[in-house]
Amino acid sequence: MKQKYIILVDGNNFFASCEQMVNPDLKNKAVCVLSNNDGCVIARSNEAKKMGIPMGIPYFMAKKNFSNVVYLSSNFPLYHEISSRMMQLLHNYSDIVDVYSIDEAFLDVTNLDKIFKMSYYELAQKIKNDIENKIGINVSVGLAPSKILAKLASHRAKQGIGVYYIRHHLVNEEIENVKIEDLWGIGKNIARSLRKWGVFYAHEIPLKDNEFYKRVFGKKGLELKYELMGYSVIPFCEEDIKPKSIQRTGAFPQFSKDKDYIITELNIHLNNVCKKLRGNNLKTNYIAVMLRTKDFKVYYREEKLQNPTNSEFELIRIVKTLFNEIYLEGILYRSSGIHAYSLIDAEKLQLTLFDDRVKQKEEELPSVLDKLEDKYGKGIISIGNTGIKNIIKKHTREKIVTPFL
Repeated sequence: MKQKYIILVDGNNFFASCEQMVNPDLKNKAVCVLSNNDGCVIARSNEAKKMGIPMGIPYFMAKKNFSNVVYLSSNFPLYHEISSRMMQLLHNYSDIVDVYSIDEAFLDVTNLDKIFKMSYYELAQKIKNDIENKIGINVSVGLAPSKILAKLASHRAKQGIGVYYIRHHLVNEEIENVKIEDLWGIGKNIARSLRKWGVFYAHEIPLKDNEFYKRVFGKKGLELKYELMGYSVIPFCEEDIKPKSIQRTGAFPQFSKDKDYIITELNIHLNNVCKKLRGNNLKTNYIAVMLRTKDFKVYYREEKLQNPTNSEFELIRIVKTLFNEIYLEGILYRSSGIHAYSLIDAEKLQLTLFDDRVKQKEEELPSVLDKLEDKYGKGIISIGNTGIKNIIKKHTREKIVTPFL
């Protein structure tokens, strides 16, 4: 079996790092990012971790027990934007990129040492430095001959200098005394079954024969064994499954009844929805607007489009109309959202002889804006009052719930 070289890039404290990146005043401060509607802590800066703030702690308990902390409402459009930049940069190094989560991706870099004329370890270091210098997000990089081992290496990289290499001939030493529940892909049920058969540590997994894993765990069991022996057998998922619907929602920094402010938020969501549609070469047949009040009452209105589209230029007017139909004067709102569904592949649409030229011209502009944003950053050109500057202003500086400084 041919030896592979797999890299896992993992963002450190990703949501908190994004907030610190766009707001330099937060550098070196204890920062916690909260879940939707500010329910609990979902991300912590290193400074917050050192204070002992646990992941998932409810906000009301955190602000009571840990006062010298900046608490921020989550800003998912910003996090997705920075994640998109990071994943695009990774494609500069390998054509085989498996995006595992918003801040994690596997790269198959086998034989790329010859192309880049550097060792695999040097290549891992270069990728780390490139992301940190060009995007501004700190990452940990694990290098190993398989995905499971790369995940283990990235975990050790977080505890060291940021890059960790598990070499093929040292695999047995690297996995010795690693608890099975600390391995990627082993949940509570599998761990319980392995312990039942006397397997408690990672180095004990390869000692069982293949028939045991076929009988007890099936294909997944064999994959686990070979991955821990240093062989890459878990496939890369390079093809993205196109979504059936796209939704963008977000809580306001403070409850608001300001009509202009809320429509600005909706336009930001619409811009992100349309960019996601274009990125997947999709168009929507339905667009919907959602408002949630301070008391969690939801108002929702949708409209079927005459012609499927992925252009915010065509949808802004409809969104404003739907908003005006559900907006109530004097009511305090806590969040808003845009929902596009009944999606269709843009390539399957056929335009008529009369509208094809007009339609093509209308659709060229949003695509040009996407390319400009990919090259120069989100918000380089704004449509009305949508843009990254508004996102940063409203969701970073104003989203500080209580600084407690």
